[in-house]
Amino acid sequence: MPHRSMPSPRISRRGLLATASIGALGALSVAPGRAAAHFPTVYEPTWESLDSHPLPAWFDDAKFGIFIHWGIFSVPAWAPRGQYAEWYPQRMRQPGNPTYEYHRRTYGADFKYRDFIPMFRAERWDPDEWADLFWSAGARYVVPVGEHHDGFPLWDTRTTEWNAARMGPRRDLIRDLGDAVRAKRMHYAASYHQLLNYYAPEYDAPHPDYLSEKYLREWMHPQMRELVEDIGTEILWLDGDWMNPAEDFQTKEFVAWYYNRALARREQVLVNDRLGQVRSQHGDFYTQEYDYDTGQGPHHKWENTRGCGFSFGYNANEPPEDYMTLDELVRMFVDTVAKWGNLLLNVGPRADGTINDIQVALLRGMGRWLEVNGEGIYGSRVWTRQEGVTADGIEVRYTAKDGGDRVYAFLLGRPGAVVSFAAAELPAMQRGDQVRLLGHPGALRWWRQGDRIVVEVPQGALRDQPVHTLRFRRERAGRS
Repeated sequence: MPHRSMPSPRISRRGLLATASIGALGALSVAPGRAAAHFPTVYEPTWESLDSHPLPAWFDDAKFGIFIHWGIFSVPAWAPRGQYAEWYPQRMRQPGNPTYEYHRRTYGADFKYRDFIPMFRAERWDPDEWADLFWSAGARYVVPVGEHHDGFPLWDTRTTEWNAARMGPRRDLIRDLGDAVRAKRMHYAASYHQLLNYYAPEYDAPHPDYLSEKYLREWMHPQMRELVEDIGTEILWLDGDWMNPAEDFQTKEFVAWYYNRALARREQVLVNDRLGQVRSQHGDFYTQEYDYDTGQGPHHKWENTRGCGFSFGYNANEPPEDYMTLDELVRMFVDTVAKWGNLLLNVGPRADGTINDIQVALLRGMGRWLEVNGEGIYGSRVWTRQEGVTADGIEVRYTAKDGGDRVYAFLLGRPGAVVSFAAAELPAMQRGDQVRLLGHPGALRWWRQGDRIVVEVPQGALRDQPVHTLRFRRERAGRS
């Protein structure tokens, strides 16, 4: 992951564009501006061809995924507050950097980053427990970091002996987690961050061939192919792209191969936009990271990526107040989904494979909220209005289903006895249409008052939760 302060062009919000679906590979979402009649049967390594790729509906339906930053950097597990602990191997080598001073003070000047490998043992790790936790949190896909910028793959790669299957844990972490995740019927994709390499354990330095033809031919592309062919990644989630154009990484050629391979196998795959210096320009979905590039959606599918605290990798230096509260997490999630985004929430485990109580509590809290309110989240689409405000000042976010016959209003605050919405933000409600509070069995009383729709909310029906959801449903003749 890049440091969150790196410059990037801002993306302005545009009007909502319609989405559609095609049946060539099953249920696929057609990204705005992509005409179904022009989908190629063979993808070429050009932006015009790659940009015609349809977005798989499973990703648009899922809304919530788990990111996992775990590796050698989980042993020192340290960064100054507000910084990324997974960048430890780079910053420990920079005189004057707080991590440099911390490392020398704690481990000594002669202690190399690769000397942490025997301490990265994953001795308390149970992939089934992780999969159970992620499923109970309501996640529908899981993205562990397969290899970060530190050049230490977490699977049994054929490209180097320096990997987690042969050193440290001596276990194929990516394959074992994939088996557990898929057993829970979640989607799975190991991310790949070697578009930037600032360390390779076998050299105790950056990879000497970095970005040469040899690097691409013998390191980067073979590793990416292993993740696709051996592990079965359903998302090509890349990172380390911001320093060079896509041509330097030959990502267009690789993505074309990935799409064509999936097409031949009738698999529904997708790629992010970290393909070179093309973020928010190309890719099936765009990526946002903390406060970087916060202008996403709803003109193109995107993904909001961040940790439970300020770091992706576990940072033992982060106090509890640096983590999100459940209220903040749920409200951010709802805001993201309303604007055609998914949330990829990162978990940073300890080196032994355990996850600290704060992150576990946030995941379980999210799961409890989704058990009640998930109807308005999973499988939803963007409504004509993404946000609004009630007459008494409560912020609202909207999603829709059934082409707008069901609209969900997420109240980012506790409603009072009556809630008044601008009628223009809702479907054209008529007599006989229903309003319900998710989690409450009965229909609610509602009425039109000028240009507003007023809903009576029984206070005894409200739960102790961060966001409450009202469903506005138009009733059509013959509907059961």
